[in-house]
Amino acid sequence: MLNNDVLRSVRYMLDINDRKVADIFKLAGKTVSSDDITAFLKRDDEAGFELCPDELMASFLDGLVFHLRGKDESRPALRLSCRLRTTW
Repeated sequence: MLNNDVLRSVRYMLDINDRKVADIFKLAGKTVSSDDITAFLKRDDEAGFELCPDELMASFLDGLVFHLRGKDESRPALRLSCRLRTTW
């Protein structure tokens, strides 16, 4: 499952529009244009599709938590670390 599928599913599940998706990204400190959001929400076989990067997906999920339950100012900001664990 692609990040785009998750983003699309959450958007439809919560019945939020593209503007609200952009606001949720802003809550996590990311600015995403409406054109990018439109491209992320397209199916992978549609023209104009763009893959949603892991960092943006993590930011969206952080922003969604802030949107739904509020931001705890007493906690330090989360740092995204990416580790590749390849086993052969």
